[in-house]
Amino acid sequence: MRLFVLLIVLASAIAANAQSTRALQSFEIGMKASETGDHLAALSEFKDTLRLIEREGAADRFFAKVHYNLGVSNYKLQRLNDTVAEYSKALRFAGGSYGRASYALGLTHSELGNWRDAEKAFRQAIVQNHRDGEAWFDLAFVYLAMGENERAINAFQKAVKYRAAETAVSHNNIGVLLAAEGKTREAETEFEKAFEISKGSLSQAAANLENLGAGSPTTRRLEIAKRQQTGESPKTL
Repeated sequence: MRLFVLLIVLASAIAANAQSTRALQSFEIGMKASETGDHLAALSEFKDTLRLIEREGAADRFFAKVHYNLGVSNYKLQRLNDTVAEYSKALRFAGGSYGRASYALGLTHSELGNWRDAEKAFRQAIVQNHRDGEAWFDLAFVYLAMGENERAINAFQKAVKYRAAETAVSHNNIGVLLAAEGKTREAETEFEKAFEISKGSLSQAAANLENLGAGSPTTRRLEIAKRQQTGESPKTL
């Protein structure tokens, strides 16, 4: 009896979704176009998908997905106001629980210079995943733009804690903000971490250490390397 009921439910679900076949096909075509970088074609397909599901009906989560991908296509085409509108619709259909859309909305508002809206969107992404290092990292730049340095330091520290891709940059930027407050010793430590994590590739950290005039082991290694490159005899440090 249990198996019979299950089969009836599945059959009913298939019948209910039969009208959405064209919408799903259009959506898949749009996804493939997006993956190949043809964002105009993707945008057209996602608009077709939306028209179909508005006529035939679909679950809210699918509406959210379509609006999100419309947002991505518009973003790639640098139609930023349209992007904001689509990401916002995606979030409405998802009941606010769509971390990827919140993060993308934050990036778009940042590009538009809508700092308070960007802060709200990144915060919404963090509510969905408190360990989202990338959201913390980009939120820190929002606070920098608004001149809220203490909050920027805190956000960069969270980006480090949750292992954002640009951990070295986070350490460097914390160092810059600490140096601006006159906390040179703490700033030196952050610049050293940035230099070490980047394996010496983050030139800003190296320059900041030199500008700080710090007598740290990292600074001494930089001085020795510079003398070796110029042929100058190394001095006792």
